[in-house]
Amino acid sequence: MKRASLGKIIFFTLILIAALILIKFYNINSISIEKMKEIQHVVDETSIGKIQVNWKDVAAIASVDYSLDTMTKQEIENTAKLFIEKKKTLYRLKEIDEVIEALAYTEKQKKEVHAYLEYLNDEGTGLNIGNKDSLQVSFISSIKGGAIDNYKEYGILPSITIAQAILESGWGKSELSVKYNNIFGIKSHNWDGKSVNIGTSEFHEENIQADFRVYDTISDSLQDHSVFLTENPRYEKNGLFSSKTYTEQATALQEAGYSTLENEAGEKIYGELLIELINQYQLQLIDSEAQLGYS
Repeated sequence: MKRASLGKIIFFTLILIAALILIKFYNINSISIEKMKEIQHVVDETSIGKIQVNWKDVAAIASVDYSLDTMTKQEIENTAKLFIEKKKTLYRLKEIDEVIEALAYTEKQKKEVHAYLEYLNDEGTGLNIGNKDSLQVSFISSIKGGAIDNYKEYGILPSITIAQAILESGWGKSELSVKYNNIFGIKSHNWDGKSVNIGTSEFHEENIQADFRVYDTISDSLQDHSVFLTENPRYEKNGLFSSKTYTEQATALQEAGYSTLENEAGEKIYGELLIELINQYQLQLIDSEAQLGYS
């Protein structure tokens, strides 16, 4: 009888553990894509004028204290602000473990945060890029390091650099990119190096011929992109280098006239296109990565 009772206890204990795991799994996966997008949007909005907070870190912390599906905008903002430290006029982005320690979480709560963060970094949220072998992932990875290095030297956010490269080069597949290593569509004004004359599109589907800079390597194009923006006063004048987040820098580039792209109504759309790319491919997370330890 004792052995039978012990066997039953073990059996029901295993059933209980399995049920708890299933409940936890269900709760994670029951968070809607729409809610994830809302959290991302509110976190990005809260970051404006300060420093780019990682929305996944915010969601991981919030998963301990709130029900994510019913979390209010104010609760998302409050959680995002935990990651921002202000010293005089400068802002610093806190590591997630700093925030965890400040909140005095128990060991169990710490494990829950990291488990949820691991989940968010998997493919299950619906907000990730997708197949790791895809063209998009490959292109982003190929210029990510250079974009981060340029941010640390010049102040242009990696998300902006990468989004511009995507838009201007068609994911590295344009003639200008493939043959001449020019991934930003920079024309050859005030340029002593080699150039090439090819067709391009201006305003709303207006085709023209123009001279563009030619580079030996993609790395040279990345470097010259930062130099080009730094040396042209109109970009600083329009707030490119004083802007703290991708939405601000995208708007500054548009206002400074980096591109003449317009919609059918004649409205400028370059900034909007950059922001859409950054949101679609989660490029702002690279900004957060680059800003850790920097102000």
